Amino acid sequence: MCGLEPLLEREDALELLVAEAARARTGTGRPVLLRGATGTGRTALLEAAAEHAAAEGMRVLRARCSPEHTAVPFDTVFQLLAHGPEFDAVAEEAPDAPGTPPHRGRFARLWRLLCSYAAEAPLMVAVDDVHFADVCSRRWLVETVRRIDRLPVLLVMTERSQYDIDPPADGLTHALSPSLVHTLTLAPLGPDSMAELVRHARGGSAPADWVDECVRASAGSPLLLRALLEDLRNTDTEGLAHADAGALPDTCAALYPGAYPAAVSWWLDSAGPATTEVARALAALEDGGGWGDGAGWGDGLGSDARGGAAGRGEGDARGGASSRGDRGVGDVRRGAPGRGDGDAGGGVGSGGDEAGGDAGRGAAGRGDRAGGGARRGAVGRGDRTGGDTWGGASSRGDRGVGDARRGAAGLRERGGVDARRGVTVWGGRIGGPTRRGAVGRGDRTGGLVADAALLARTADADPARVTGWLTAMTRLGLLRPDPDGRPRYAHPLLRDAILGGWPAARRQAAHQRAAEAMRHRGDGAEAVAGQLLRSAPVGRAWATGVLLDAADLAVRDDRGEDAVAFLRRALDEPMSPGRRTVVLTELGSLEYATVRSTAGIQRLTEALKLPGPPQDRVRAAVALGTVLARRGEARVAIDVLRDLQDEHLTGHPDLVRTVHTASALLSDHDQGVRQDMYRWLRETAERSPALVGTAGQALLVRYESTAGLTSAESAMRRVRALLAEPAEPLSEAFLLGTAAAVAQWADQLDEAERLVCRGLAGQRASLLHPMHQALLNVRLDIATARGAYAELTELPELAELLADSGASGPTEGGSESANARAHAIIALVETGRTEEATRLADDFDLQHTHDCWEVNRFLYARGVLRAATDDPAGALDDFLECGRRQTARDVLSPVVTPWRAASAECHLTLGRPGEALALAEEELHLATVWHTPRVLGRALRVLAMATGGRRGLELAERAVRMLREGTEGAAGPAEGDGAGEETPDGRAAVAPGTEPAETELIPALIAQGRLLTAAGERTRARDALREAAERAERLGAVRMRSMAEEALREGGARRTATAMTGPESLTDAERRIAALAAQGRTNTEIAGLLHLARRTVETHLTSAYRKLGIRRRSQLPTALTPGAAQPSS
Repeated sequence: MCGLEPLLEREDALELLVAEAARARTGTGRPVLLRGATGTGRTALLEAAAEHAAAEGMRVLRARCSPEHTAVPFDTVFQLLAHGPEFDAVAEEAPDAPGTPPHRGRFARLWRLLCSYAAEAPLMVAVDDVHFADVCSRRWLVETVRRIDRLPVLLVMTERSQYDIDPPADGLTHALSPSLVHTLTLAPLGPDSMAELVRHARGGSAPADWVDECVRASAGSPLLLRALLEDLRNTDTEGLAHADAGALPDTCAALYPGAYPAAVSWWLDSAGPATTEVARALAALEDGGGWGDGAGWGDGLGSDARGGAAGRGEGDARGGASSRGDRGVGDVRRGAPGRGDGDAGGGVGSGGDEAGGDAGRGAAGRGDRAGGGARRGAVGRGDRTGGDTWGGASSRGDRGVGDARRGAAGLRERGGVDARRGVTVWGGRIGGPTRRGAVGRGDRTGGLVADAALLARTADADPARVTGWLTAMTRLGLLRPDPDGRPRYAHPLLRDAILGGWPAARRQAAHQRAAEAMRHRGDGAEAVAGQLLRSAPVGRAWATGVLLDAADLAVRDDRGEDAVAFLRRALDEPMSPGRRTVVLTELGSLEYATVRSTAGIQRLTEALKLPGPPQDRVRAAVALGTVLARRGEARVAIDVLRDLQDEHLTGHPDLVRTVHTASALLSDHDQGVRQDMYRWLRETAERSPALVGTAGQALLVRYESTAGLTSAESAMRRVRALLAEPAEPLSEAFLLGTAAAVAQWADQLDEAERLVCRGLAGQRASLLHPMHQALLNVRLDIATARGAYAELTELPELAELLADSGASGPTEGGSESANARAHAIIALVETGRTEEATRLADDFDLQHTHDCWEVNRFLYARGVLRAATDDPAGALDDFLECGRRQTARDVLSPVVTPWRAASAECHLTLGRPGEALALAEEELHLATVWHTPRVLGRALRVLAMATGGRRGLELAERAVRMLREGTEGAAGPAEGDGAGEETPDGRAAVAPGTEPAETELIPALIAQGRLLTAAGERTRARDALREAAERAERLGAVRMRSMAEEALREGGARRTATAMTGPESLTDAERRIAALAAQGRTNTEIAGLLHLARRTVETHLTSAYRKLGIRRRSQLPTALTPGAAQPSS
């Protein structure tokens, strides 16, 4: 630290240097060696000591060693003694002859020159970075150490002491007796001191989160912190005092002028190329999720399961910090460290040295020399060891100087062995976790060894050294254990700085080695593939397999973008043409489905050009056709399929049938192409049904259903027969989707739902298929038919649409989402959220949308919205345009969109009963052909409203009876109703197994109530309207409930007289079903007993739960008891 920065946590060391300087001035000098990791402030402490010595009248001789001058003889000594003519004479002498003893020649003359300087005034000789000193200067300094006790000279040297991958050379004092040199090891600054430096740089207080980020990014190093603050000061135009309190950037590109990445680069250069490679490999593995899902880091780095180092018996194990925020555990108020206390960041303490004795007595431990006072904690002198050190711990005879507020004395290690006891340890005495959550004496964990081996192989380094380096860097603060115990860089900015400047080729090679190692140890495919994404092509089959497996897993988890990345990378690896066709097809499908990229079309086109099995080529052609049809290029899509059929499918009649079916389905996107395609399909089916297959015949059933040419009963009979026939693998999806649509129109909603689930289960999310969207559309239709508006808005395809509504302006050309948008608009209208529905409708740009059947759905939904918002003229325009488009496509039946009934209601609102009557009669004619309660009841209701009078009332009552039979007929007719209802042609209107048509029964009851009110039968009118209101409330249909309540008020009735909660509010059907459920019967059993659909039972029970205020089946017996208190909901 320099300038105005405070010198923190160095009080003990500075006091010792002051004392040694005073001793030197009395004529008895002694050398002091300041050791520490790179950036821990060795130079700052040396400068502070020099300033003090100069202030006390001592002459200061300075030398700064550098790696560039290690080959220059006596370079360091010349820097020290380059003062006066005597030095010039010695410097100009010729080098000593080989074998010249130290007490003669230039060595002796330089020593005498030092003595002459000392005779003039007491000296302080300051040598910075002595580990870079040249060989001659090192020999001279060693000899000086042996003789200095007879001179008024204080020799202070700094030496780098840090665990590196390459074993370090012997230190300067390796051959000296420990009694000759005071060695002080500087620990990294604790978090409190680092935070104080940050606040000092800001000129006062600072946001705690921002300060913590700065502390983590600097890893306890004053060097890194100073550089970081310099960049932040220059980056922020208003200065640090007004810096944003938000998080630090994650990339060094956001820093200017780049002092921080330069400091990190210097730190790496100081550590050597092998350590740099390991550090960057670790950053790369962390950046790419490289630890994978294989063997973990066990219980952390010598700590409890949360990781971190703490003192024995106390301290917070998170990241090695004590609960007081210190990096050690000693109590500042007690002074001397307790057993095992030490600095968790710098390695100046460990439980193995037994230094510190009893904390309660405040005594220094065995083998230590207590230094400082009880207020600051004992400074211990460790055993003589040598060799490698713990991230800054002394290699021999240290007086460990840690946090000035804690103090610690600790074990020094030599190559992983306790020199005093000879016990093998892991990077010092910090094996596995202990029961006390402290730094223990256990063996290294298997998980650590496994992942250290991965890192070692990635960096091509010695696994044993890598294990020690990970431990040492964790104690330094450069690394922090994550929740799983794996070491990670303390801050993303630090990781980014370490990765900076790494050549791309070397980084890619490291990722490839990591992938090979992870595969060898059995990691999951996605973890291995994550490394391959960042490597150059491997050129081996295993890499292709791993990437494709990872893509498959990503698709299963609905992570399309990840799957795209894996597949794109897989194309760089070798594979056969057939396999490449499959990969290109899946990639093109995912690219279009995930990001709507035109690259998907190019991939699919390329897949079609490659040789491969006919089945794969058909899949590619169907996927490409799906994309083209959605883009409004249906003719091109069908041409693609036709070309494939003509050129490559000779001898494959099953595939030809699949192509014909796909072409017919895709023709729905173009009116002209559709007419031609279905004409050909019908003519071919009449001549030879086998040529079109079961799926093609199902499409014809669908066509006839929408054209008003067949009844629901006949359509379902034919579809079920087709489903019973053996299915061709590639055509089954077309058959299931088509059958599901017909079943939904026939009000066989449970059967339709099963077919949808079966069809979706057979779809591959990574392969575009026209039936996938068709099945999703049927699922929406089912929910709307049931009136499940809340469920509808929670479906993924609608939830995303509603979330994006109004966020990005009108959507152009998105006809593939028009049907989903239509359903969302209707659900919002029915639930009273018309403002949201209006925004959703306005977001759709109808002018730039290509012609597609889904646009008709949107027009109908917008008409419903306009009718609900008092715009009958606008609604009528939408309904009529919807009808014009559908008629042009031969879609006449009201099963798709009942635009005639809706238009008739608009005509009535506008005072045009004649036009309304004509549309209503046409609707009834077509409904009679299809012949289900839903369409017949709707048609009768609208005709009743258009007719009016007594005849209209009779039609409304027939509609209610018919729809009520569809809703409750299986449970038995309601009191006073007949067993069934006949349509104008004398046939029963209720087909066996049809689903309730609650959404049509409610408006029919409202129409009946209004007509009864007009006929003067107010009592019967109120009963019908109250029932409508109750049913609407159960359904959550806010709009229809409001209509019923408005009709009640117009008839002079008050709805509040009707019980809406408690057992009295249950309908007869609800009461019967709830009673059976209270007896312990399952929904399936109840459905069988009452001859109901299981879905009907669930709907009635849901309504009963809401009215009774309960949530569980077990509460039914109590809740059904008359007079029982309502359970709390």
